[in-house]
Amino acid sequence: MASSYENDLRLEEMGTGEQIGSWGTTTNTNLSLIAEAFSYQTEATFSSDADVTATIADGASDKARAFYLKVTSSGSLSATRTLTIAPNTLSKVIFIENATSGSQSINISQGSGANVTVGNGLTKACILDGGGSGAVVYDMFDKIDLGANAKINGGSFGITASEAVALTNKTIDSDSNTITNIVNADIKAAAQIDATKIADGSVTSTEFQYINTLSSNAQTQISAKLNAALPNDAWISSADGRQRLYFTTNANTVMQFDTQWRVDNNSGSTMISCDTSGNFTATGNVGAYSDLALKEDIYQIENALDKVKKLRGVHFTKKSNKSKEIGVVANEVEKVVPELVDEHEDKELGTVKTMKYANTVGLLIEAVKDLSKQVEELKNASSN
Repeated sequence: MASSYENDLRLEEMGTGEQIGSWGTTTNTNLSLIAEAFSYQTEATFSSDADVTATIADGASDKARAFYLKVTSSGSLSATRTLTIAPNTLSKVIFIENATSGSQSINISQGSGANVTVGNGLTKACILDGGGSGAVVYDMFDKIDLGANAKINGGSFGITASEAVALTNKTIDSDSNTITNIVNADIKAAAQIDATKIADGSVTSTEFQYINTLSSNAQTQISAKLNAALPNDAWISSADGRQRLYFTTNANTVMQFDTQWRVDNNSGSTMISCDTSGNFTATGNVGAYSDLALKEDIYQIENALDKVKKLRGVHFTKKSNKSKEIGVVANEVEKVVPELVDEHEDKELGTVKTMKYANTVGLLIEAVKDLSKQVEELKNASSN
């Protein structure tokens, strides 16, 4: 029976009756190879800037058989390169140190399955599963659960209470749950720390970025805006983009609304309102100043009834909204009682006549008194 080779370490297994008189040499070689399998080796595995396959030799010394293999290169690598360890049926654990030139990572592969990437200057413990063409390489420390009592350089990896572990000159303190000794230079720009990790987390990164547009103290700029006078001859718009207020240079204030202008009290109830047709409504009484202290040259209206008789009440249709109304014509009233008529400058119509309807009360009171006097005179005449 011919010799064969053990799968994992590629040791020679002598067939029955083989190597009579020389089997001791083969056995000694196997023992040397077993020792090699527990050794530390350095090899310029990458002889060129290209992927490479390292096949562990059958029954002969081979650095790829080592337990710890320091991988170097003859020249600088220009990109990540792959080291495939063969044969793909070989199953073992191997530490691989990436000591190649060129600051590139290397991928450790065995088949079409997953690989392990070893960064330049780093070492990883790789598990080769020997699964044939689909063989997988595992990162051993991705699968290991280190308990709270595992020690690294005398410190607790699990970080028990009252202990701290220095990581790259930084200290993690489990008592206060903080990392100390961090300075601005330790934080890379690429880290892009989310604003929600700052303070109570209520400010988003987008909101935080607004600070970048500030040219001075934020409160100073806000106060300046609040104290700034509103512009003349320019519309002030609401958040929906609609024009709402307009202050003219002649001290007029213009308001625009789509459906209704109104004033509400602090309970949300409407006190006064005005619709787009100009109808003004108040939930309470509408009063005007009429105190004696405000008046002079007071005298009673004469011939009030004659004046009322010259006026006419009319039905009419309002041109703006076609509504049916009752009232008087200001132009006609002006000829009889000019004090009841005023003028108003309309944006579209120009100068228009307006009625002081509330002031007609005085005229009507005196007209009623004139009429009452006439009635009394008629009564007296008929009784005589």
